[in-house]
Amino acid sequence: MVHQLSRISWDTNVKHYIRNGLYGNLPNTLKNQIPKTNKHRWEREKENKYAGCEIASFIKEELELIKRVGASSNSKKVMEAYFKLSDTYHEITGNVKGVRKQVALQKEKIVNVIEIAKEFVSIESAVKIFNISRATYHNYKTLVINKCDASYFLWCVKQYPHQLLKKEIFQIKNYMENELYLHWSKSSVYLMALRNKEISFCLTTFYKYSNLLGYGQSRHLHAKTKYSSLMSYRPNEIWCADVTILKTTDGKKQYIHFLIDHYSKMILGYSVENRSCPKAIKNLLQNAYLKHKNQDPITLVTDGGVENVNITVKEFLATTDQDIKHLIAQKDIPFSNSRIEAFNKIIKHQFLLPQNLANRKQLEIALETDIQTYNIIRPQLSLQGNTPSETFSGKSLDINHYKTHFDNQKIVRITQNQQNRCENCK
Repeated sequence: MVHQLSRISWDTNVKHYIRNGLYGNLPNTLKNQIPKTNKHRWEREKENKYAGCEIASFIKEELELIKRVGASSNSKKVMEAYFKLSDTYHEITGNVKGVRKQVALQKEKIVNVIEIAKEFVSIESAVKIFNISRATYHNYKTLVINKCDASYFLWCVKQYPHQLLKKEIFQIKNYMENELYLHWSKSSVYLMALRNKEISFCLTTFYKYSNLLGYGQSRHLHAKTKYSSLMSYRPNEIWCADVTILKTTDGKKQYIHFLIDHYSKMILGYSVENRSCPKAIKNLLQNAYLKHKNQDPITLVTDGGVENVNITVKEFLATTDQDIKHLIAQKDIPFSNSRIEAFNKIIKHQFLLPQNLANRKQLEIALETDIQTYNIIRPQLSLQGNTPSETFSGKSLDINHYKTHFDNQKIVRITQNQQNRCENCK
């Protein structure tokens, strides 16, 4: 007992602790200062002795919890471990949208904190805090602990023998960073690599690894608009005509008139004018009719713009003896002219706008190359890997044409991954 030379005024909270049987929870340095007579008196004091004693009823449940914690030597450690898990979880997910995705990105932090806390908190309980399964946790642990140099992402090649080889991932990077394809859609980039037989995996895998490599953002500069669309089943069944406006950097508007085949999406003709021009549409139709005329009648679908609905176009169509039937979208038919409207966005945002064309002359030069690329070189997912010109020429829509090398590469991938096991895997 430490004797004091002067009277001490004790904090009411100390009295509440002792009155409620929590003397053992007080710090030893404080207990050594409390005289036994004081402790004896406070233990027997009535609860209503002090003004404001009603507050004790509000904290009684908390005091009972403290008493239970103090009764177990491990309780405090367990509580601290849970709080550490919880704090880590909130640190990860605090201001982030898409919690599951963020949790998956923080594998190492999750594995580390669960391993630290597992002495006091079971793994089954810990994984629930992060809303993941025990199997998912072990996958995380494998990726974090068993890092294999043979893998681009250091994933264990024993646990994940189907992962792409380093050279396959570098091939994705080469295509995604190629300036020629910089503004192409990812599906077209994939199909180009597939047609060149430089990759041997499906589109979903290409998207997955593109995202992992940091190419997750859409390569379109403008949001797509949904339309109800017209269906066609063969080339030269339906043609679509429209005009799109492109402003060159000299501030002038350039009116580009296009005629495309609805089924194959092939550009049948184009013309650059200073304004919407009926004669331009008429000339496009005339040239395409002379070059691609077939035995079956062709349906021409346009909107109701003045460049499409006029005497000039009407007089030419009359000379075809009903070989070309003109229909106005959302007037004569309940469909929009969405096929060519979507094409207009592609040709502008993926081809022309990235070039910052200065004037009409540069635009015309660019179109010569871009139309060739669009029709003959750039494959399209909606055409199952074909180019528009191939589809227009009659090549069937079947992406399996370009996947014949998949099976052999799958065997090579698994074999090489298994041969490249790191020391932790062997």
